[in-house]
Amino acid sequence: MPKRTQTNRPQPNAQRRRRVYAACSECRRRRRKCDGSQPCAQCQAYGYACVYDAENFSSPAQSSSEAAAAVHPSQPLPLQPRQRGDATPTAPPPPPSAIIISRERGRFISAHSAVALPLLVGQELAITQPPLRLHSYAWNLGIRPEPRGTPPPSSLADYLTLAECQTLCAVYFSAVHPLFAFLHPETFTRRLARGWSGGGGGGGGAAGATVGAAAAAAAATTLDTGQPNFAAVVALVAVLGSVFSPTPHAREQDIKRHGLAILDGALSTPVAPVDMDTVAGWILRALYMRLTTRPAISAMATHAAMHMAEMIGLHREMQDPGTSSSSSSSAAASTSTSKVSTSSFSDDELETRRRCFCVARFLNLLLTTEYGLSAVSPRHATCLAPARVPGAHIDALYTMSSVLHDAEAAAAATRAGLDSDEFADLFLRLRDMPRDDDVVALFAADVCLCLLRRFSASSLSASKPSARIAAASVAVLRRALDAAAALLAAGRAWWNMLSVPFQSVCVCVLVDGMGLLELLPPAMELLRGMADRFGSHMAREALATAQQVIAASRGRTDAKLAIKDAALSHALPAVDIDWASFDTGFDLGDVWPPVVDFFG
Repeated sequence: MPKRTQTNRPQPNAQRRRRVYAACSECRRRRRKCDGSQPCAQCQAYGYACVYDAENFSSPAQSSSEAAAAVHPSQPLPLQPRQRGDATPTAPPPPPSAIIISRERGRFISAHSAVALPLLVGQELAITQPPLRLHSYAWNLGIRPEPRGTPPPSSLADYLTLAECQTLCAVYFSAVHPLFAFLHPETFTRRLARGWSGGGGGGGGAAGATVGAAAAAAAATTLDTGQPNFAAVVALVAVLGSVFSPTPHAREQDIKRHGLAILDGALSTPVAPVDMDTVAGWILRALYMRLTTRPAISAMATHAAMHMAEMIGLHREMQDPGTSSSSSSSAAASTSTSKVSTSSFSDDELETRRRCFCVARFLNLLLTTEYGLSAVSPRHATCLAPARVPGAHIDALYTMSSVLHDAEAAAAATRAGLDSDEFADLFLRLRDMPRDDDVVALFAADVCLCLLRRFSASSLSASKPSARIAAASVAVLRRALDAAAALLAAGRAWWNMLSVPFQSVCVCVLVDGMGLLELLPPAMELLRGMADRFGSHMAREALATAQQVIAASRGRTDAKLAIKDAALSHALPAVDIDWASFDTGFDLGDVWPPVVDFFG
């Protein structure tokens, strides 16, 4: 019988058929038919952890570009909107089976965790009555009662009304959000109004005012007890709004202490599960601390923000291959604390996670680099770059974050170190990024100064920036000085309005190049203007120190000039000599022929 030849005939139900390219681990182990969903029907029915091995999983939904991205997961940063988070090659991420996720409890842990072991053992032995869950079994002896989280003794309504809170939040979204766009203004405003729904009530007269105050206090207390993490976010957003307001709120310090008390309480007591609000609260805390207090405190706040972000897996990209957003809601509804699910995030949630991690990472890199500490580097970070945000500059923040991340590797990549082309390219990336916004220009100069300070710390005393680096630095710093002057006129109070001109003075004097020295007059003018405007000890100290540095540099220059003048004075005779007379009457006579041919 002749062999049947295969023809490319169309199948009548080709559009309805779905071919399962790989079964999940549990279905393969139990030899059951898997439908390829996440989670699949079998795992969802029996409560198993539905995971797919990375090397065996493939889906027809994957395009050729996704396959190419899997072969080359790390692309050069920073300007591709959907590149991987790190520019330098890192260890490949673990397969999805090595991750345990519980959204309800705020957990993102590796499968080798001691907390995950009972869950995995229960799944292996098919224990269902009762099922072993993701729980810290036998974590300690339990001989002392666990301290329970208690709400703070006060509420937000004790310090401000809903209208005042909304006004301060509007200032925050006008001044801070354009660069640090990790909160959604509409979502935040809606949550605030819903959580503080009684804050705007109250009738006329004294009785109406009393009833309105009582309703506001009850609503804010509900916000503090029902959503403590979000209450901390609201408090710190209002505090930052007060910092950037023309007139600060009279109870700013009380509002700050209220928000910090909630965050501090969560470090020692289980107030609420770690969630996105927790990370947002620590980011806001880091911003406020950088604006108001010592460098170590703000750096520690960024460390806490990064560790909280790692606990809920913000550093990992949660979109599984072949998973569409249409199946996310159904997967989220069926996810319990004992299951693994990486597809239960909507597109908006995924984008919010990327923004939050981008901001936390930038602040951690910037503030630790400024203070000279090591940044937090979560293992197997695969978070994608956030998409562009209308009216914000999250893409510029991502570029600056990648420059700070790449600086260490570029400086140590070759024996040339700071003289390498890779290190010089970092300055060009800062120069070429859009810096039309004044705040972006100011933070770009902050990052540029982080790179320039490496020359002052170099073991080679003669290490100086190359001409290419100096030219790019002058462009970045000059734009930042203009931006700081504009922000000062607008009444803003960013910390680097003072630190950038002061650090520029120190770097320019140290490098002593003509291009950089031309920045000294505008930098000193800016320092004097801020000392007159704010009148704070920090501003006056910065001005006096910069004057001292420039005076010392000029003294050294004058000493060098005096030595050179003395050398010239010793070489000159005591009486004037008519040097022109040496040329008159100088004649060789007939000693030399009229034409001398040296090559004849």
